Amino acid sequence: MVKSLALPHYLISALLPSLLLAATLAQAAPPALDRAGLPDDARPIWVGDQRYYLARGTWFAASGSDARYTPTPTPREVQMAGADMFDVIAYPINDQTLRQQQQDRGLCHRWSIDQSGFNPATTLEPPSRLQANTYQRALAACLAGHHYSVQ
Repeated sequence: MVKSLALPHYLISALLPSLLLAATLAQAAPPALDRAGLPDDARPIWVGDQRYYLARGTWFAASGSDARYTPTPTPREVQMAGADMFDVIAYPINDQTLRQQQQDRGLCHRWSIDQSGFNPATTLEPPSRLQANTYQRALAACLAGHHYSVQ
């Protein structure tokens, strides 16, 4: 049985690179459709209050009252997904180089995952508010500890 997932905007942002890669890889051949118009491997994904199905990079939506699913353009919310909603704004205090900033961010990201049990870059499940808050607070604290001014 396929588990239905509700994906909020911030999670769509985190998953967007994977979805775009899947869409690129799926261009080779269209998926075989079953009796409802969906491929066998289609997964339900909620974008806002609309349920879509995604299979090999192709999005499907219900078409009218006949309960068939047909290919549809990528939902606008997915196309317009911006920066990761769990990120924090951090300014270097000690003139850290770009390379040092990237290293510090990577280190703090990994530490925040350990503290919260939540990785916004790879999870398919929406986090609890506690996990999301813990991740953001851990990221901010770590960056502050590495001499960044965090907003």
